[in-house]
Amino acid sequence: MGHSILVPYDGSQHSQSALRYAADVFDGETITALHILDPFATIPDSEKQARERYERAQDVLETVPAVADDRSTTISSEFVYGHAIHAILRHVDLYTIDRIVIDGSYRADMADDSLGNVPETLVRRTRAPVTVLRSAVDDGRNASLETVLVPFDGSSPACNALQHAIDAFPEATVYVLYVRYPFVDDLDHVGVRSGDYPDFEEWYNAVRTWHERADRNADRVLGIADSIAGDSDADLRSTTETGPPSRVILKYADRIEADHVLVGSHSHDGGTRILLGSVAEQIVRRSSAPVTVVR
Repeated sequence: MGHSILVPYDGSQHSQSALRYAADVFDGETITALHILDPFATIPDSEKQARERYERAQDVLETVPAVADDRSTTISSEFVYGHAIHAILRHVDLYTIDRIVIDGSYRADMADDSLGNVPETLVRRTRAPVTVLRSAVDDGRNASLETVLVPFDGSSPACNALQHAIDAFPEATVYVLYVRYPFVDDLDHVGVRSGDYPDFEEWYNAVRTWHERADRNADRVLGIADSIAGDSDADLRSTTETGPPSRVILKYADRIEADHVLVGSHSHDGGTRILLGSVAEQIVRRSSAPVTVVR
């Protein structure tokens, strides 16, 4: 069954590159290039103003066929009058979009920034996986993906990200990375206060107890990844690293020259959800490779 992909499109070189990427990497899928027509501050004073804006939007969409070139993927286009974030989220829900592909610099210099950074807001708010590309203009065809990285901690979003990687990139080698780093979900046990313990020995024992609660068994976590792969032909390679998650993940992605990174939108529920959600956002901002965030 085919999937529907939405590419926010403004006619810039970066958005053209995002459209090419979607057409090359997700060949055969149905793609919509969606141009956002920014609203006037008030009702336009004249029909002429509205017509000029309307015709500019049509001019932008006329560049889509040239971007599609001779690719076999079906690419349609349309424009929507409204705020970018609202329009894209509405389109995703209305037309059951399966994936968004967007350049990380999309509308970075536009007034819509008052509503938030568009790519990052989509990562936080939409139900669909969001692939964020770095601003590297590619006038040719994108190479096939050979190396995919999935940071993995056994949480539901991480499991979904791994399954998504296996399904979307069946020919790629999938590196599954578990980063050892202590997390506590219980807000009543987020830290060890010195004032609660009169001397070092008692404080140290409390720290050890804290780690018993916070540390996780790497083999058990990676065993979950193996069970997701199951009897599929996926080429999974699991490994464990230690350190601050976002820094370790980005460094490892560079080391293996990852063509794509797929990450869960957050980890365990509770106190660490905000922290781990920020890990996904840091990867989106700093990764040199395209990043897909999966819920």
